[in-house]
Amino acid sequence: MAELSPKPPPAPVPPPPEECATLSSGQTWCQKGCFAMSLVSPLACGSVLFLVKDIYVLELAADVHVMAAVGSVVAVWGPASYLLAGYCLEKGLLGRWFPWATWGRRAPWFLTHCAACAVTTAALYLPPSWDPIALCVWYLVWGCLSAWFLAVQFTCFESSRAEIYPTKEERSETETLCKMSSGLGNALGLVPQLVVAANVTRLSLSLAGLAFLATGLVSLISIPVLRQAKRAFDPRAISGCFAWEYLEVLRQPAFLLLCMYRFFDGAINTLLVNGALYYFTFVSGFSAGERSWYISLTGAAQGATTFLLLPVWTIFFRKRRKVNISKVCAVALGVGLLGPLLLALLQDLVPQPWGFLVYFVFVGGSLTGQTYWRSIALCWIVDEDCQAKAGRRREAIFVGCISLVSSVGRAAASGGLLFALSFAGLEVRNCAAECAGAGQSCRGECEEKNFEQQDPAVAACIQLFYYAVIPSFQVVACVATFMFPIHGPRLDRLYERQEVIYADVSPASKKAVLPIEQTEQE
Repeated sequence: MAELSPKPPPAPVPPPPEECATLSSGQTWCQKGCFAMSLVSPLACGSVLFLVKDIYVLELAADVHVMAAVGSVVAVWGPASYLLAGYCLEKGLLGRWFPWATWGRRAPWFLTHCAACAVTTAALYLPPSWDPIALCVWYLVWGCLSAWFLAVQFTCFESSRAEIYPTKEERSETETLCKMSSGLGNALGLVPQLVVAANVTRLSLSLAGLAFLATGLVSLISIPVLRQAKRAFDPRAISGCFAWEYLEVLRQPAFLLLCMYRFFDGAINTLLVNGALYYFTFVSGFSAGERSWYISLTGAAQGATTFLLLPVWTIFFRKRRKVNISKVCAVALGVGLLGPLLLALLQDLVPQPWGFLVYFVFVGGSLTGQTYWRSIALCWIVDEDCQAKAGRRREAIFVGCISLVSSVGRAAASGGLLFALSFAGLEVRNCAAECAGAGQSCRGECEEKNFEQQDPAVAACIQLFYYAVIPSFQVVACVATFMFPIHGPRLDRLYERQEVIYADVSPASKKAVLPIEQTEQE
C-alpha cells in the first residue's frame, strides 16, 4: 500500500493567498460549535479550582498561611500535569480500549477525564469540615486530582484544533465560537461561587457542588467532533524519550518566544480576575451580596465588551492579509497600558467601584484579540514541526509544554498575590461559622469588621498589583507578540506545504486515514 505520510513537497510557485484559503476541514458551523463546547466544562471546573481557595480563605477562614503553601503545591502540580498529559496523549495509552480507527487519539482521553473532573470539582464544594487546617488539606487532595483532569482536557482541545482545522482562517472561526463557549463556561463556574460567597451555608455549598457536577459533564457533547482528529502519523517519528521531546521543541526560537508570552499572559489574566475579589472586598469595602453583585456586573460588562469586539477580530483573522498580524495584535495589546492612568483619573471622579469597573473592562478589551493570536501562533508552530519531518505529529507535546508555561504564570501570579496579602497582614474571621443561627445583622457586623480591622497595607498591596505589576507584565507580552517571527514569506511557505499535507481534506472526504505503522502491517 502506498505510504500515507506527508512527503516534503517540491518547491512550487507560491499560489495566491486567496487560493490557499480554499483549504478547509469540511465541517459545518454546527460541528465547529460542538467543538467549541469542549471548553465549557473545563473552564467552569478550572474557575472553581482557582477561586475556591479564596472562598475558603475569605468566607470559611481557612488558615491563610497554610493555604498559601497548599495553593503553591497545587500550582506546581498543575503545570507539571500538562507535561505528563502531553506525553501520554502522544503515546496512545488508551488505544487498547478505544481503537484509534474509530476514536482517534484525543476523544478517549477527553471522555474519561471530563467525567472524572466533574466529580472532583463537585467535591471541592463539599468539604466535610470547616476546620481551618482541614479545609486546606481538602483543597490539596481534590485540587491535585482536578488539576490533572483539567490538564488532559485542555491538551485534548488545543491539540485537536491544530489537527482538525488546517488554516488560520478556519481556526479563527472556531476561536470566535470558543470565545462564546468560554463565556458560558466561565459564567457557569463563577455564578454559583458568587452565590455561595454572598451567603455561605452548608446548603449553598452542597447546591453549588451539585451544579458543578452537572456542568462538568456538558462538554461531552463535543466527543463526536474530537473523534475526527485522525491525521496520518508515524509513531516511529517520535523518539519516545520524554525529556528529549520537550527539549527538542524548546529549541525552536518561535516557540520559545511564544512560551515567554504565554507565561506573562497567564499571569495578567489571573491577577486581573482573582485580584478583583480582593479589590472589591478590601479596597472598595464590599461584602457578601453587594460584592457578588459588583463582581457579576464587572463580568457582564467585560463579556459584553468581548462580544462587541468579536466581529472585528473575526473579520480581521478570517482572510489572508499582507499585514503582519502579530504587530497589529501587539499594538492593540499596548492600548491596555493606558488602564492604570484611566483608573487613577477616575478614582476621585466617580464613586467606588465604578472606576475599577471601567479599568477592568478597558484592559480586558485590549486582551480580546490575543486569544485569537496565541492559538493561531501555536498552530503555525505545530504546522511547521509536522512539515519538517514526514509522519511526525506531536501537537500534544507542544500543547503540554506551552500549557505548562502558561500554568506556571497563572500559579506564580496567584501564589504571589496570596503571599503578598499575607505579608501585608491580611487576617479574616469566619463569619458564617461565628454567626450561625444569629441572624443577618450579626453576619453584616462581622464582615464589616473583616474590612475595618485590616492593615492599610492590604489595600495598598492590592492596588499595587493593578497600578504596577499588571502593566509591567503587559509590556513584556507586547514585546513578545511584536517579535513573533512567522510572517511574510515564511508564512507563505507554510501554507504551500499545508495544502499538500491536507490535500485529502474536503467535505466529501470523511474517511479516516490509518497510522502509517498500522497501514504497513496490513
